[in-house]
Formats: sequence, structure tokens, C-alpha cells
Amino acid sequence: MKFKTDAQCKHCSATILDKMRSIYPDAQWSMDLEDADKVLEAHGIPENGETAAKVIAALEETGFKGSWIQR
Repeated sequence: MKFKTDAQCKHCSATILDKMRSIYPDAQWSMDLEDADKVLEAHGIPENGETAAKVIAALEETGFKGSWIQR
């Protein structure tokens, strides 16, 4: 799954990744701050609306905004 975020720096990325790993510890998480959409990507989580809502809520808990990039 991929999410567009408003992260701006490595500190932002670290904060987001720590939160996501606490929710889905078995998933593989990464962030691409070079991409214009500051993409948060996860492998190993269910790709559905319920999961997307949970990830977006977690982003908001860390002070960031995000939206699911559906294929």
C-alpha cells in the first residue's frame, strides 16, 4: 500500500515509521521523501479501506496528514 503524506524531513519520516512499526510490526515500511508526494509504503499489510483508514488515523496521531494512493 502507498500513502501520500505531508512529511518534510528525515525526522518526520522517522516519527511516522516508528508509529507504523508499532501498529504493524511485521510489515515492511519505507518512506520516499524525494517523491513529490512524500510516499509512505507498506508491504505485508491487508490492502483494503479498513487498513488505509487505520494508517491514516495513525498518521494524524503523529501530527501528519495522509491519503491512500489506490492503484
